[in-house]
Amino acid sequence: MDHLMHVAMDTYSNLLDRELFINEWAQERLGFGEPFWRFLSVCLEPSNLFNLFIPLCGIYSQELLTHLLSAVSLVSTLNSFEKWIYPEMRPLWWLRERFANERVSIKPHVALENHNLSCETSGGLPCAHSMTFTVFVLILASFSFVSCWERFVSYRSAFWRCLLYPLIVGLVVCMWLSRLYLATEFLHQCVLGSYFGIRALNTFEGNVKYLNSCRRSSAVTAICILGLLAVAVYFIKLRLNMDPHWSVRQAFKWCPEPTFMRHEASPIFLLSRDLGSLMGLALASPLAKKKAKKSTFWRRCSVLGSLELINYALRLTTPKQHGRFAFLAYEFSRNAIHSLILLKYLTKLY
Repeated sequence: MDHLMHVAMDTYSNLLDRELFINEWAQERLGFGEPFWRFLSVCLEPSNLFNLFIPLCGIYSQELLTHLLSAVSLVSTLNSFEKWIYPEMRPLWWLRERFANERVSIKPHVALENHNLSCETSGGLPCAHSMTFTVFVLILASFSFVSCWERFVSYRSAFWRCLLYPLIVGLVVCMWLSRLYLATEFLHQCVLGSYFGIRALNTFEGNVKYLNSCRRSSAVTAICILGLLAVAVYFIKLRLNMDPHWSVRQAFKWCPEPTFMRHEASPIFLLSRDLGSLMGLALASPLAKKKAKKSTFWRRCSVLGSLELINYALRLTTPKQHGRFAFLAYEFSRNAIHSLILLKYLTKLY
C-alpha cells in the first residue's frame, strides 16, 4: 500500500512539473494579448457574474435571470466546497515549494512571471473561473439560440448551430488561456473545472422542475445543512491536524506583495458568498410560482441599474476591519438579500 501511495505521489508530482511548462509557454507566447487575458480573469470572475452580468441578463428575460442565478449559484457552491475540503496547489506555489524543498533533487527548469492577479488565496482545483464561466456561457448561448430560433426563420438553419459550438468552445478555451497566462491554475484544473461545470449543469437541468417546485422550508433546511457541513469540515481538519486555512497561508508565504491578496478570494469568504446566494434562492422558493411581469425595456434597465448601484455601494462598505465574523455575516446577508430581491421582488418593481 505504501508503495502504491509513493508511486501515485511521484506520478502526481511529475504531472505538475510538466504542466508548469504549459504555463511557461503561455506566458512566453501569449504576452501580446495580456490586456485581454486580464479582462477575462478580472471582469468575468464569479463575483462579477453574480453582481453584474447575471442581473443584467434580467433586462432580456426574468426567466433567464432565474435560470442563470440558480445554476451558477449551485455550481459555484460545489466549487467552493471542493476547495474548502481539499485545496490543491497553484503553479507558483508548487514551483517555489519545489525549489525551497531541499529533498527534491531535480528542480523543474521553469521560470514563471508573477502578476498581481496571481496572488489567489484559495486552492486551484477546480478552477472557479472555468467552472462558472462555462455554465454561464452554455446557458446564455442556449437561451439566445432558442430565442432566435423562435423569432427568426433564417436562424433555423443547421449552419448557425454548427457555428455556435465552436464559439462556446473558443470562449471557454480563452478563459483557460487567461488562467494559464497569469499562472493561477494548472491546465488540468481549468479542464476539470469546465468538465465539472458541465456535469453539474446536466444534473441541474435534469432536476430543474423539482428544484423550482421545492418548498421554502425544505430549501432553507438544505442550505442550513450545507452550512453545518462546512463548519464540520473545519473541525474535522483541526482534529486531523490539518490547517483549514492552508491555501491562505500559502498565498501569504509566496506572494511577493501582500497587498495583492484580497479578502474576497479566501475559501471561507467564497463559501459565505455562495451559501448566501443559495439562501436567497431558498427564501424565494418555490421558484416555479414566480411569474414574470411585462414591462418596457427602459423600465427594466432603470430598476435593475438602480438595484445594482445600491448593491455596489453595499459591497464597498463591507466591514473588513471589524473581525472575521462580522465580515462573513455581512457578505452572507448581502448576497442572500441580493438574490432574494432579484428572484422575488424585482418583478413587483417593474
